[in-house]
Amino acid sequence: MKKSRRIYLALTWLVLIISPFPLIIILNRGLIDTPGHLLAYDLGVVAYVWWLMIILMSTRPHWLIQQIGMPALYAIHGALGVMALIAATIHRFTSFSMFPLIKQTGNIAWYLEIFLLAYAVLFLSGWLVDRLRNLNRLKVWIERHLLNHQVTMWIHRLNFVVIALIWVHVHVIPRLGVVPGFRLTFDIYTGLTVIFYCWWKLKIGRYHSAAKVKNNVSLGPSMQELTLQFENNNESYQAGDFYFLSFRNAKGISKEPHPFSVASAPRNKPNEVSFMIHSLGDFTQKIANVPVGTEVKLEGPFGLFNREVKNSQDPLILYGLGSGVAPLISLAQQYAGLKQLHLIWSGPQVNNPYYQKILTDLRKKGVKVDAQVHRFTPKDLIQVISSNELKNANVIIVGSAARILYVRRKLRKLGFEKNRLMDERMTM
Repeated sequence: MKKSRRIYLALTWLVLIISPFPLIIILNRGLIDTPGHLLAYDLGVVAYVWWLMIILMSTRPHWLIQQIGMPALYAIHGALGVMALIAATIHRFTSFSMFPLIKQTGNIAWYLEIFLLAYAVLFLSGWLVDRLRNLNRLKVWIERHLLNHQVTMWIHRLNFVVIALIWVHVHVIPRLGVVPGFRLTFDIYTGLTVIFYCWWKLKIGRYHSAAKVKNNVSLGPSMQELTLQFENNNESYQAGDFYFLSFRNAKGISKEPHPFSVASAPRNKPNEVSFMIHSLGDFTQKIANVPVGTEVKLEGPFGLFNREVKNSQDPLILYGLGSGVAPLISLAQQYAGLKQLHLIWSGPQVNNPYYQKILTDLRKKGVKVDAQVHRFTPKDLIQVISSNELKNANVIIVGSAARILYVRRKLRKLGFEKNRLMDERMTM
């Protein structure tokens, strides 16, 4: 991780940690009680403010993502959720009230947060499912048979029910009403968060572009190439970026935005952007039916790969796993002949004539390419990775989170230092 990213990451955590302090200071100055009780109340405030911060982070602030990356934002989102629940749990078991409404609102909010955290660990996080194969299979089965993407989105929005319950919880505690400025500041925190989220949800504050489907071509049984034409010719993106795509007025497909990596190079198609989409879930399977001319909203672009490649003076290995090769093809096409690149790719699509043509063109432009259907074993990697690359190359790995972790372990055993390995796992 670059020094600038570490600085922005540290600053982000610093802001999050101190964000509850104004409310805590006001509460402790205006409320007379024992230190133990005040600490319990303070932890309740901390949990609430951090839940507000989680909602703000769900808006995917573009300026922050461009500094720390989307995976880091997801990791902060997950870690803060755990920390908030711990604070709320201590608050629950160290506080006492005789008023039924105070107890009920607090308890319901607490149980909801436990459910949301357990749900996030299974469906939104890679902490367990990326490392436990059977748990990952359970997750996939549930997603296919019980929970579609729409249900998932509504479950995630239960965070607002938690916020509403805690807001009522605080406003029915008589003692807090006599603390000067506490409820006003509390309402300002809440109001600003809700207003900003609604502002983003209505797309007023989103960094988005408009485009139309130019081509939608099948590349095989489960692979689709989607090409979009920007409506504004001044739109720009970087190689290896990704967008959240939202299809407008397309029958049978959700309007909720989904992330897809760019597979085209800006220097080849400055006014177009292409995506190679692997049809796995209920949403991606429907993309093949999206007709040419469909309006598409693009939120982004996001991504840090281009910056890493552009600024690197060392050899670069682009390691693609399955359909994860898409952003690496984008980078290879953009920097072929300009950087010392080595594309390593394993996946069932390797022998597809479409990809074979791309790989042949890259070889002609000076990119070293090693591609095969089956995974590269440690013996294979020793043969294809040169001694100079082993000593000096930086590696960008793209694929499913579980396979990325597997490849990282293999490369570490071969001698690659941790700070030379980069990926953008989209899990918390």
